[in-house]
Amino acid sequence: MSRILIITTVNTGSGHKSIADALHEQFNLMPDVEVKIIDGFDLAGKHAYRFSDLYGTLTRHAPWLYNISWKITDMFCPHFIVTAQVCRRRFYECIDTFKPDLIITVHSLFNTLITRLLKKHAPHIPVVVMQADLVSIHSTWCNPDAYRTICPTKEAYEVSLKHKMPEEKLKIIGFPVRSRFVKAARESVRTEYDPKDPLKILLMSGGEGSSELKDYAKMILTEPNVKLTIICGRNKKLHDSLETSLKSEYGDRARILGFVDDIEHEMLRNDLLITRGSPNTLTEAVTLGLPVIMTGPFLEQERGNFTLAKDHSLGAVSLSKRDVVSVIRDLLKDDAAGLKKIRAAQEEYRCFDSAYNIASYSIELIENYDRA
Repeated sequence: MSRILIITTVNTGSGHKSIADALHEQFNLMPDVEVKIIDGFDLAGKHAYRFSDLYGTLTRHAPWLYNISWKITDMFCPHFIVTAQVCRRRFYECIDTFKPDLIITVHSLFNTLITRLLKKHAPHIPVVVMQADLVSIHSTWCNPDAYRTICPTKEAYEVSLKHKMPEEKLKIIGFPVRSRFVKAARESVRTEYDPKDPLKILLMSGGEGSSELKDYAKMILTEPNVKLTIICGRNKKLHDSLETSLKSEYGDRARILGFVDDIEHEMLRNDLLITRGSPNTLTEAVTLGLPVIMTGPFLEQERGNFTLAKDHSLGAVSLSKRDVVSVIRDLLKDDAAGLKKIRAAQEEYRCFDSAYNIASYSIELIENYDRA
């Protein structure tokens, strides 16, 4: 029996949890593998867990302040966030009870913490870091004391080398996508968009929604041949506001949804996705062959995603609410040549097996690891 401990977090965006879930799904399909997932902030107690809530507040209301802190910590104090003393007791209890053969961290703030604690308590347990960003790799993702670091892209690998990571400890495998997106992509047959039909656009923010959705929606709906579906997340106030302001003016051209469990099917129903540049959403859209326009606010760890999308023709970028309509029009020129180019590039770039390959690689590490 191989035991794998995955350390993630829930409150600093949903992306880390999505990665943990994608890996968990693959491990569950393997014989003689037991997986335990814990929230890293729980190790430091309730006060640290509440601290993690600040991520959503900062990124929604003060992205400029978040970006400043990201840059400063990347340059000057890469391994500072959570002290070992605060987390030691709970972490040792978890290790002694579960007895993992391998630890996978999918949040950068816990990488150095975990290896420091293991040196004193269980140095025989290897740590694997799964980078959760595609290009803009913060220095906290690069801990040379980790046994291996999995890079989702060649670009992430190259940035990791600049952070002085040993080349032999890096492995490019891919970005893990949850199985329901892969299943939907395998089973669906997308048809080319017909310019004579209304363009079906999906507009969404994170799980909590964003007040900027209203501004984007009104700009997009100035285009007459568009049908717009908006996902507001758990923000009921925003949902009700959009219902009031958009339905009366645009009727069935505007469809307002709250939190959606089957987001993969909503993505399949549409011709174009407009969203912020998170790595999970971008990778899920690529998996489903859904052209995407990425928008701000531009968080530092997501800036590289815009370059990645443009370099590989995986999507387009709207620098402001005012130019989103012009970006849409550009994609529809010449019989929607822009949309077709993106879809073709996505189908060539995507990999359905990244989560499986990461899980298989992890098992190989356990089997070949020298614990002497």
